[in-house]
Amino acid sequence: MKMNFHFDCIGLLITLISVALVIPVSIVTISHSQEDNAMPKASPIYPIARAPLPPGVKLDANVYVTMRDYVKIAVDIYRPEKEGRYPTILSMSPYIKELQQWPPHLTHSIEAGSTPFLVSKGYVHVIAQIRGTGFSQGQYNFFSIKEHQDGYDLVEWIARQPWCNGNVGMTGDSYFGMIQWLVAGQKPPHLKCIAPYEAGTDIYRSSYQGGHFGGSFLSMWGTDTIFQALWPGPVEGKLPPANFIADVASNPFDGPYFWERSGWTKIDKIEIPVLAMTTPGSFHSFGMLRSYPEIKTPKKLLVLPKPGFYSHVLFIRSRPLNEYIVKWFDHWLKGVNNGIMDDPQVAIFEPSTNEWRYEKEYPLARTNWTKFYLRSNPAGSANGPPYGLISREPPSGSENPDAYMTPDEREVMSGKPVIAYSTPPLEEDLRIWGPLSSTLYGSTTTLDTTWFAHLGDKGPDGKIEFLSLGILKASFREIEEGKSKPGQPFHPFRNPSLPEPNKVYKFEIEMGPIFHTFKAGHKIWLQIQSDDAAYQTRLHTVYNAEMLPFPGKNTVYHDSTNPSHLLLPIIPDAPRIKPVEPPVSQIRWPLE
Repeated sequence: MKMNFHFDCIGLLITLISVALVIPVSIVTISHSQEDNAMPKASPIYPIARAPLPPGVKLDANVYVTMRDYVKIAVDIYRPEKEGRYPTILSMSPYIKELQQWPPHLTHSIEAGSTPFLVSKGYVHVIAQIRGTGFSQGQYNFFSIKEHQDGYDLVEWIARQPWCNGNVGMTGDSYFGMIQWLVAGQKPPHLKCIAPYEAGTDIYRSSYQGGHFGGSFLSMWGTDTIFQALWPGPVEGKLPPANFIADVASNPFDGPYFWERSGWTKIDKIEIPVLAMTTPGSFHSFGMLRSYPEIKTPKKLLVLPKPGFYSHVLFIRSRPLNEYIVKWFDHWLKGVNNGIMDDPQVAIFEPSTNEWRYEKEYPLARTNWTKFYLRSNPAGSANGPPYGLISREPPSGSENPDAYMTPDEREVMSGKPVIAYSTPPLEEDLRIWGPLSSTLYGSTTTLDTTWFAHLGDKGPDGKIEFLSLGILKASFREIEEGKSKPGQPFHPFRNPSLPEPNKVYKFEIEMGPIFHTFKAGHKIWLQIQSDDAAYQTRLHTVYNAEMLPFPGKNTVYHDSTNPSHLLLPIIPDAPRIKPVEPPVSQIRWPLE
């Protein structure tokens, strides 16, 4: 049965409220006869407060660059005081460029890169605020094709400037990183390499993980970005931003809207070297690590320490990390033979051992893909202590399934597991590195439901460190086998089909990749639920409507016919290829 899909209107309301709260921007038709050096008129609401420039750096502020459609983009150009022609690094996003030199703890939007460090090493750093944001003209529209083209035009404009030697690279975190895939896919001739940090490649699977709308992040980020787009106030030729949150809500299936905006659809077009940098468990690592094997150009991967929310602080403030980034640029933009490409392709930091290790590829070729089965516990059900079991031994006969009632928000908000399973204490350390998945055989009595699977490390003291989240909406269970890989079931998210009540289906759930060693005496922990306020906010009315009739019942089966299990990438010991040397070996969190 095909489903009638409902849309979540939370984002639309937030967008409309946000626009209403901010002073309106003027709407001006941009004439093709405008002079390139004509400065658009602006009426900032507040004075512009810039951070003091460090010694040796000079700033050309708010320089306007004319795009192919005559829209003017505002850029800040940070240059060495000594005149000359330098390789140049471009960073672009909708985030306020005037904030980028303040301490990164101030806001997560400070993500353009370490300007003082780049300039001190003989680079020009150009920070652009993309069309329709800040002092730039045009309309902001969330990674639309015009942004990709603007990136091309900016790269080629930079290469013609008297302070540039014709070699251009890109860097930046989050939006500053994601846009690099899209610009590189345009193939500007003077773009020689990119260095994306925490740069997701799949807008649909970031917005709708497992086909389930992630209202918590998008409503927060979308509102903040709209305010940044409208900042600093009226600007001649700047239009109100497109209602991109409503656009996302209006596109609940993967398709052209997301393909235009996603890096994974451009990877095969990239012809320049890529330095990919990510941290375990981040919002971006899912897509970035899934796409990394598809990059066919010279490439490097750094899997960095896990700073959580403060990943941008690591990017801006870690001197060893920035030394490595400059080493990358020195090789590709200055032609320095510094040996960076002689080292193994992948360097991974293992938080539980506090060690760096080189590997030849990702995912690791020596991965031992191992199933860990959900099992009944003779001591009790999975609904409460001591919970169900996880075992390498598959069930050989019948076992009682585990059921819970939905919606289960009260249990989730109380912090209690809805249903959970764990191994006995491990007898030896177990290294789990790479993509992973969970396969649940389940049924529901409601119109639709979502499976949230949380993987954790339960210590001897009973505390759980959560490592990975997998989500799958039942109606999106279809798998495209040709695009699936171990630990990475590929759901097209194109043809939703409602589950029949009480019918058992196989749900293959992709989970976030991890780089973690479970220590001897610890337990592998999996808890399953159908609500997650941290992911979707407590206000998710449309999902509640999809979970009718109330109350519902979800059931997880784990018998010989329905062997629910985890698929984990166990990494056996192997001799080290070579020691990881500075500066990479010195990258740590917290910062030293």
